[in-house]
Amino acid sequence: MNICAEGWAAEMNNLHFTATCDMLDLDPEIKLKALAAFQQSNSDGGLTEKRDLQEWLCCAVYCELQRVKIKDMLDAKLITDYPTNGAEKAGTSCWNLSLTKLLTAFKLNINQFMERMKQWNVLVKNEKVFQQEIDDMQRRLCITLILRKHYQRVFDHLFVLPEEDTENVEARSIHTSLYEFGWLLFLTIRNELPGFATSNLVSGCQVLICTLELLYVNALEMGNPWVINRTFPGVPRKWGSDDFDDGLLLRYSALEDICSLIPDLPRKDVRIMKKSFFHKALVVLFSNQSLLGNDTFMREIIKEGLLDVNLATLNRNYTNHVADISEIDERFLSCCKKTPPARYKPRVPYRYKPLQKLPNAMPSVITEALDPEDADVLSNVENLVLDMARTFGVSSRDHLSTDAAGECFTLACRIYYQFLQRIIGSELLLKPHLKIVQLLKQRTLSVTLVACCLELALRIREDRVEELKFPFILKCYSLDAYDFQKIVELVVRHRTGLIGRDLIRHLQAVEDECLGSLMFRGDSSFWKILGKAQRVPSCKEVQARDKENALGSGLEEKPRTGFVICLSKFYWLANQRLVNLCQSLVLMEHFPKIWLIAEHSFIQQDGDLLKQRKLDHLLICAIHLHARLKRLRLNFSQILQHYRWQPHARREVYRAVPLGDGQSGDIIDFYNKVYVKSMEDFAQGLRSAKEGVPRPALQETPPQKNLVSLNISVCTQIKPWIKINKSKADAEDEPTLEELDQLLITPLKRAHSSNELDLLGSPNIRQCIQ
Repeated sequence: MNICAEGWAAEMNNLHFTATCDMLDLDPEIKLKALAAFQQSNSDGGLTEKRDLQEWLCCAVYCELQRVKIKDMLDAKLITDYPTNGAEKAGTSCWNLSLTKLLTAFKLNINQFMERMKQWNVLVKNEKVFQQEIDDMQRRLCITLILRKHYQRVFDHLFVLPEEDTENVEARSIHTSLYEFGWLLFLTIRNELPGFATSNLVSGCQVLICTLELLYVNALEMGNPWVINRTFPGVPRKWGSDDFDDGLLLRYSALEDICSLIPDLPRKDVRIMKKSFFHKALVVLFSNQSLLGNDTFMREIIKEGLLDVNLATLNRNYTNHVADISEIDERFLSCCKKTPPARYKPRVPYRYKPLQKLPNAMPSVITEALDPEDADVLSNVENLVLDMARTFGVSSRDHLSTDAAGECFTLACRIYYQFLQRIIGSELLLKPHLKIVQLLKQRTLSVTLVACCLELALRIREDRVEELKFPFILKCYSLDAYDFQKIVELVVRHRTGLIGRDLIRHLQAVEDECLGSLMFRGDSSFWKILGKAQRVPSCKEVQARDKENALGSGLEEKPRTGFVICLSKFYWLANQRLVNLCQSLVLMEHFPKIWLIAEHSFIQQDGDLLKQRKLDHLLICAIHLHARLKRLRLNFSQILQHYRWQPHARREVYRAVPLGDGQSGDIIDFYNKVYVKSMEDFAQGLRSAKEGVPRPALQETPPQKNLVSLNISVCTQIKPWIKINKSKADAEDEPTLEELDQLLITPLKRAHSSNELDLLGSPNIRQCIQ
């Protein structure tokens, strides 16, 4: 009996370890070596008896990743070596995995890990370099924790958190963003400096003060009186009054006053740090567009919406930086303690505090506005909600208890009632004569809104279940991604004072997933609507229609508007992702030509290349096609390596691509067998353009007037388009013949075999900005 029990336990441990490795997308060879090392050290069963199996396995995986890293770092020809025989080499880079992600997967905090690693190094007789790595990491972490305490204390002297009952809810959100941005900016700048700034506490304090001074002066420039501590001596005279000259802030410095908050820190050394190393690091951040703003005076970095833009950019770049087994994600240090940092404790209850005041039933403002004969409509809505509750209970029973599922759906209903009240109220303001019953009769509106609110409720749960993450909600209710992305936009527009920034970011990520892949599935209503439109309009045509529809109303607007809005958001997402990938690959000077290729791949043959595929497939192939045409020394391995650094990256994007007729292959199979064949005529047309022959008429087709959409249409405020700096010939948003010169100088060439993909190893860490 005991033997059976032990065998079952061993089997379960192996399954758990395999599942953890799969979640990390760990290289199979690393997994096998780590497991072998553990089994060898546990030959007498001593490690298993201590019930800390996962800790030992985590140490074994960490050591194997470090061994590969050390070997790769010693190889001076890694990646940059191009053999003369035409074969391409690329390092596996399997150690491009954040230590924080490794610890999270094995459910360890950093203190447990370091203590266990000291024992593991002795147990397996590791080389001294392994223990030295742990000692250096522990020293750096101790310094960072001290700096974090200084940061929190100084920040609280400079800024104030508005009261919870204030009407200016946005001010609390700004305060939170300032706190996150300041700490992230400090970490980013510190990584740009020489090693002494990370290994020396005094130097770290100097960089911290310089960062806080930069943040503070920029916050003064922003002019929000709710978050500035007026009692701090560094506030300029008359600041906040009508006769204050904002131009004075361009050269204003609060360094002396902020330095006084750490009395033992020599001010002279801080001034030297600011004028030398700190200033140079800022120049680098501005020059590579990690920071946007006034690079002359180092201002406007958090002004007029740039706070969110710069915060997102720094988060993305920092995520790339910590994609290394030797690096700890120090943004929140959540893995460094058993409890979250003290600073963020009050944010969690406040973040969802407005949800505690939600209605428990259909709001009276709705029920009282209905006529007696409309009672059956209200009853139908309530029955629909009950049916959806039962469906959710059945679909989630393997992952949630009955009580947990009930609590989750109850919260979703309360959120639904609140949003329904806001949406209907907004519609009545636009159309006072509109009857509420007309909206309640729209079944798609009710189903998608309840589903969206349930997605929020699942996100709010602390014990988030992997299997219940989006797009589970679409599968649960057999929803169409095209319809769902419209309701997401509607919810975000009515979210003020109800859902916080983290939930908004989550909904934006959900919308991106719908726009980037889910709505291109074969059964999507997107294709039915496109069939009536006859073809996919170009980006330029969509922008023209946006201007016509910018003043559209809400739910009852013309049907075609919803389709145009959807395409506008799709092109914005494609533009954003291509910009980020080109920036990472240092290809921004080629961006206009790559975008030309990408855009044509979207619209050619009625969007045939998009069907059943993902936006990222076509962006990656557009970059590779351009690289082949321009004879750039850029292969698929390198493109995919940089793609894996993108926060939305997924391994299946380049491992499993539909080829047609039920077959699938990797991204290179798709490029060779499908993409090149579809794009060849267009590429030949570019050659004709180079030789003076007019470009294909496809790029100059006038907009059609008969785009038609069905079902619910949602009027939205179109997101700002990302402008790319091009030549003066950019007046018509299309490359000139001169810009296309040399674009097609060689015949289309096949990619190398799929073995090129095998050289990639495991994908890089993937993190969305939370």
